[in-house]
Amino acid sequence: MKKNTKKIKPYQILMIALFALFLAAMPILTLIYNPSEPKPFSENENRYLAEFPKFSFETYKNEKFMTGFDDWLSDRFYGREEWISLKNSADKLLGKTENNGVFTENDMMMQIWNGYNEEIYNKNLKAINNFVENNSQLPCYFMLVPNAQEIYSENVPAYAEVGSIKEFIDKFYSDLDTSIKTIDAYTALNENKDSYIYYRTDHHWTSLGAFLAYTAAADTLGYSAAAYDDFDIEHASDSFRGTLFSKTLDKGVTADVMDYYTLKENEPQVKVSVFKEFDMTTGQITYDEYDSLYFREYLDVKDKYSSFLGQNSPLVTVENPDAKTDKSLLVIKDSYAHCLVPFLSKEYKKVSMIDLRYINMDFRVMAPLKEYDQMMFVYNVITFSEDESNLLKLNMCK
Repeated sequence: MKKNTKKIKPYQILMIALFALFLAAMPILTLIYNPSEPKPFSENENRYLAEFPKFSFETYKNEKFMTGFDDWLSDRFYGREEWISLKNSADKLLGKTENNGVFTENDMMMQIWNGYNEEIYNKNLKAINNFVENNSQLPCYFMLVPNAQEIYSENVPAYAEVGSIKEFIDKFYSDLDTSIKTIDAYTALNENKDSYIYYRTDHHWTSLGAFLAYTAAADTLGYSAAAYDDFDIEHASDSFRGTLFSKTLDKGVTADVMDYYTLKENEPQVKVSVFKEFDMTTGQITYDEYDSLYFREYLDVKDKYSSFLGQNSPLVTVENPDAKTDKSLLVIKDSYAHCLVPFLSKEYKKVSMIDLRYINMDFRVMAPLKEYDQMMFVYNVITFSEDESNLLKLNMCK
């Protein structure tokens, strides 16, 4: 009978030693992490950092612990942001223009869009069409906004594999139910591409970009848009570094200017109500109330874009008692609408924004359709095409 003389290989010894070292370090790591401390927040990335994962045999077996530990270690690595910035600078010296899903060219960052998932697209399209068909009493409109990648396609390297945002918009508009009226924001933006219509360090359009869309929507929605010269423009900040900067930490790109538009004459005194709490028993909503479209406290933090009607919220309503008409508009949206609604609020007595990302119920309970004369979807292409679950919540509205 032969003896089993199979030897343990050196790399196996190393792996066993590393695992033993890791187990020995666990008490130290646990001491470093104090769960009673406030959850750390990264202002640069506008997110809370990963928490230390709970260790158990089950979380180790299903690899959730190791995944969580990787995230925690990555977030708490000393000098992490400085290392990211240094790496990005080195990449630029080597001629690399793409980093972490962002192109940087000609003093501008652009979020990359490679195309869309057909299954997600079809599910969302069906949910939208069904919702509109089931709520046909309310005229419906759709504004799908191109991202900077499409308008400034000359800044995209020839080797880059990106999708055509314009072709996607055209396809989506043709696939929508014919009762939904579409709004062409692309043409107005493309014709003004030499103007400051997208931020250099953020994925949103600027106030000027939103103004162009407000003007483009006038005939379809049925209002007479104010002219550019009717507005006073305040440069509220010249130090905005947005979401794309957070991905690259590239300070070589010029910081952005943030503008507030107010009418030179008869700027309305608005009431802004931001959702605070919903009582499921009584159906009552409590709000935080403001008297301005611009929340200036956000100018003092990194998330300056939230100075446009605050951070994303389930429901925000702007009331203008001095509007030209008594019409009201319901907007189902992503964050692009925050820069657009200040213009729309000049035309409507009431404009409400619904953000499906923060609602897990039939949103009509919070915003009854009978209170509105029109409804409009406002999304940018990247957010819209990557939405795997939120638009499907329209299926709750039977």
